[in-house]
Amino acid sequence: MVEPVRAYVLVLAAILAGAVPARAQPAPLVVEADRITYDTVARTVEAAGRVRLRYGDVQASADYLFADLAARKFLLRGDVRFRRGDQSMAASEVRYRADTDRVLATEVRTLAEAAFLRAREVDAGRQGAVALDAAATLCDPANPLFFVTARRLVVFWADRLVAEDATLWIGGRPVLALPRYEIRVDPERAQRQFPSPEAGYDGLSGYWLALRYPFRLGDVEAEAYGRYNTLLGLEFRGRLRAELGRGVAELTAGVVRDSGARLVDTLELRYTPSAWPVAAGASFSASLAVGQYRERATSAESPRAEATLALAVPPVGLGGPYFASGAVSLRYAVYGQGTLAVPGAVVSLEFRPDLASAAYVSYAWTEAYGATPFLFDAPTRQSAVTVGYRQGWEGLSFDVGAQYDAIPQQWRVLALLQVAPADGWRVGALAKYNVTTASFEELELRAGRRCDCLDVSAAWRIPQRQLWLNLQLVPSPRVREAVPGLQP
Repeated sequence: MVEPVRAYVLVLAAILAGAVPARAQPAPLVVEADRITYDTVARTVEAAGRVRLRYGDVQASADYLFADLAARKFLLRGDVRFRRGDQSMAASEVRYRADTDRVLATEVRTLAEAAFLRAREVDAGRQGAVALDAAATLCDPANPLFFVTARRLVVFWADRLVAEDATLWIGGRPVLALPRYEIRVDPERAQRQFPSPEAGYDGLSGYWLALRYPFRLGDVEAEAYGRYNTLLGLEFRGRLRAELGRGVAELTAGVVRDSGARLVDTLELRYTPSAWPVAAGASFSASLAVGQYRERATSAESPRAEATLALAVPPVGLGGPYFASGAVSLRYAVYGQGTLAVPGAVVSLEFRPDLASAAYVSYAWTEAYGATPFLFDAPTRQSAVTVGYRQGWEGLSFDVGAQYDAIPQQWRVLALLQVAPADGWRVGALAKYNVTTASFEELELRAGRRCDCLDVSAAWRIPQRQLWLNLQLVPSPRVREAVPGLQP
């Protein structure tokens, strides 16, 4: 017998309860539509016209619904909007099985954290999905600067997309075809794990062009970095990174540059355990590294084993607006011939009259015992007192201070300025002026602008004659607007 249901809302909790064992009672099912028909014999519901469905944390809207209550299967057609927990999608058709909690959808638009996904077909569960004939992007889906197409795409909702038979497109043109490619969809990791081109100039290398290319080998994160220099030719390095026990192991092989842009041929294995919390919010950290190194600037070559230990104490209230913090560290290195021990300590006292400003005084001490054959890990001895003031407003912050270092007996003036207007631009300057020698030790100018999903930045270190230009992918905020919500 088929009975037309004229009520606008049909509540089917009791009907579903009779279709499953008592020990597995389902959540109430609510259907709203212009027209609803219920078949009492077949236990089916058919609805049309402004259909809305609610079942547990599942919500949907469509033009048409057919529900098999005994089998707990639902079919939605026509401008479907489907939401399950934090997952949402728009599709032409959705088939939902409540018994297995799986969704089979066609002509799909959906989100995976910071990524937009379009696919011909999606088979989705709570933890992941498989999409066929798919395209994914972290840019504005209406006009994406970067996107990836794939014959088959495996989705891990809050983590990554794994594209098979993938093609990377830039500006609407295919630039790279890969049998397998992974895209991080967590906003922070997506930013640092996407191919990033760089260019620049320095006095040692001349003009240069580089590409950082992150990828994965199973559970191992990997990165290839290639750079061409007009004066030094080609350089390359590779890096593998994997979680091991309660820490991270990292293997680096190839050419690495130190802070002075000097080249070091490196083969290094480093292990960094997770930090250990101790009393009062303090944390203890450590790292171990072994490797073989050859410094091209000095022709020095030696194996090295190094251990670093550090204890950091976060700001602790001393009463009122006064806070104190500090850290101690020890770096100990063993070379083919000789050893080096570098202890250090930092103590800081702050006066914070409000959340946006602070006056501070700090003392930093670094000593060195022994010697190193290299320039890249040579420590700078110091016994320095710094007095300064910092202030921060929305879009503008600065930090100025004066420093006296007793070991070289030199005075310095320090300044940091950052400006971020609301139009996407940001500029900044960092200066370290040695009053005693009347020279700039550091003078760095920075500028950048974010355009949708592309962040363009430039930095110029004037005393070192170093210039960097960097293009970085940043997930677009417009991705969230690309999948419409439920119909009104």
